[in-house]
Amino acid sequence: MRSAAPICLVVAFALPAAAQDAPRASEILDAARAECIADVKAADPNAPTPELLVENEALSFWDLDEDGAEDDAILDFNFVFCSLNYALWHGSGGSIIHVIHNGTTSRSWTGGLWQVATFNESPVLLIGRHGTWCDGYGAQPCIQAIALFEEGHSTVRDPLPLEERPAQ
Repeated sequence: MRSAAPICLVVAFALPAAAQDAPRASEILDAARAECIADVKAADPNAPTPELLVENEALSFWDLDEDGAEDDAILDFNFVFCSLNYALWHGSGGSIIHVIHNGTTSRSWTGGLWQVATFNESPVLLIGRHGTWCDGYGAQPCIQAIALFEEGHSTVRDPLPLEERPAQ
């Protein structure tokens, strides 16, 4: 169900070859490169031009919508860095995780660890979120489940606890 995509460290803004199989991944990485440069140059116009660094684990391909093709991708910014500002895109709640559907459309969440699990014989993306997403504190365990289907993504909205719901 998963195939590893070989990606090299990006030097001088060359996009990883695997990103060409997911046009949306290329667009996201292009935008990240521009943001990296703009962020560094805004802080110091005389700074050298930064590089976008993409580690091997950043992009992986999956069949998340069960259409028989591994054309869905996860672009994990926990493995993407701006060479002169490593904090860009990274915080206590993790980093940006882009879920790319059929190589062309995407939705993004923030999180640290993630994994693809099986629920009722269908793939589900589990993302470890910052504890405040679960009405807790930063390091409190908090996991969001996301299902993909041909038309898009689905996940639970922030429901009210039963005792706070209006009477029906």
